[in-house]
Amino acid sequence: MQATMPTGGGMTVPRASLLLGLTLKREPTGMSELGESLGMSPRNMTVLVDGLEAEGLVRRVSHRHDRRIKLVELTPAGKEVAQRELGPSQAAAAALFDDLTPEERDELLGLLEKVGDILRARGIEMPSRDQR
Repeated sequence: MQATMPTGGGMTVPRASLLLGLTLKREPTGMSELGESLGMSPRNMTVLVDGLEAEGLVRRVSHRHDRRIKLVELTPAGKEVAQRELGPSQAAAAALFDDLTPEERDELLGLLEKVGDILRARGIEMPSRDQR
């Protein structure tokens, strides 16, 4: 999917990855969680979020129960940019699975979930299916 991500006009792979990651979240998400999933250090995440926030694409919001924790969410402008810039990339990635039968897709999903369970059992943090 990274091969099809746009990189012109200021869209870098980290920026695209963060915007895409936020489109997959139902609620605002912690920067540390986002950084871990993208393999980025806290410092790099801060710089990345600062830049996207300055452009009005994301905003920081306080956690419901702990105001010291800052979460990140897409703004309406961020959703629009993500759809416009990353929509074709997502469609290309989804098209990879068009040749699989529904049964084969179910089998693949089951195997990927099993790999996730194995990684979690070995102490590697992975989001569970209900956290995505």
